[in-house]
Amino acid sequence: MNAVFKLLMALVVPVLLLAGAFFLAADLARLPDALRPLLPWLPYIFCFSGAALAWRFKRSRSVFLLLLLAGGCWITTSFLPEATAAVLNVQLGYAATCFLLPLNFGILQFLEDRGVLTGWGMLHFGAIFAQAVGVLVLMASASLFAPQFAATVLGRAQDIVYLRLLPEWFDAWTFIPQAALLLALVVVLGLLVHLALAPMARDAMHGALITTIVCAMAGLHHVAQSGQAAVFFSAGAIIVTLSLFQESYSMAFADELTGLPARRALMADCKKLGRKYAIAMCDIDHFKKFNDTYGHDVGDDVLRMVAGHLARVTGGGRAYRYGGEEFTVLFPKATAAEAVPHLDALRQSIAGAEFRIRGPLPKKARGKSVVSVTMSVGVAERTDEAATTEAVIKRADNALYKAKKAGRNKVVAG
Repeated sequence: MNAVFKLLMALVVPVLLLAGAFFLAADLARLPDALRPLLPWLPYIFCFSGAALAWRFKRSRSVFLLLLLAGGCWITTSFLPEATAAVLNVQLGYAATCFLLPLNFGILQFLEDRGVLTGWGMLHFGAIFAQAVGVLVLMASASLFAPQFAATVLGRAQDIVYLRLLPEWFDAWTFIPQAALLLALVVVLGLLVHLALAPMARDAMHGALITTIVCAMAGLHHVAQSGQAAVFFSAGAIIVTLSLFQESYSMAFADELTGLPARRALMADCKKLGRKYAIAMCDIDHFKKFNDTYGHDVGDDVLRMVAGHLARVTGGGRAYRYGGEEFTVLFPKATAAEAVPHLDALRQSIAGAEFRIRGPLPKKARGKSVVSVTMSVGVAERTDEAATTEAVIKRADNALYKAKKAGRNKVVAG
């Protein structure tokens, strides 16, 4: 159930923007009068301004994604068959673009952000540029090559992009070739499965990739209606740009290892508190010794396991990773006495959970593949003597020290 909720949260904003694009495209008269003259330029404004932001935020995947959207929009809205059919094979260029866009989006899913002006970035940019040149060469092949060679090249390209695997009804409603539709469908389904199964994939960028593919294909579908196409490519660019801000927020306020809110989020939430609240400081017992025995990879798994329990704390508490093996639980409207039963239930659930170590064991840990993990907790509340969150945290830290000194695996109120 939690995985489904996180999946929906990753998709909710992009899906709303996508729905808005379909609403506007159904009747362009719904656009504000001031925007209508700008409509042909909006996709490029959003794509290139978003690409500049992505470059600034060091998000190379978003840069390439926005460049691809701009290129797809250019092919879809600029080359009208009536004007260029005598010089360029517009139909084949359009079909190749329909095929290449979802292919590149799918590849971007599995790549990391490694910069634009790095060797990796230049290689990726070169690959996209080579594809664009290839499409233009295909379109102009009749003028560039000898008739026999041009016919061979065009024939091979058409065999690929117009490959038919299903009956005509599958693509009879659109200009997009069947092979491109199938490829886009496979990529979207693959992204959805990956988003549902991989916890670390549930971020803004992955949700943006899925809906941006839909926007791009919807824009390509409206090849004969440049206004509608511009709406969909603009929506795709906005979705990608918004994902940059969502990712930046997540990096600043969420802990990457455990998925819990980070210390910065705790400090921000503490500024919103009233006069009644309690703060608990939680520390994994003997964590350094555990790391020394089993290694840091297993230590990271322990942190994730403990964080999973902390995320389910009851009593209105909210858990944060404070740093290292230390966590914080904030109870916005509770006293220390009211928080203790919930913290004790949390402590017991962690102590009662067997942690099974996977993979080969170090020599000094042989015969200990199943271990128990315990946690000590100190909790304090706001009082007239401890009127600031810093003072409450200090009292909770002192209570945590007492819990450690009393034998660990305890909850102590300070």
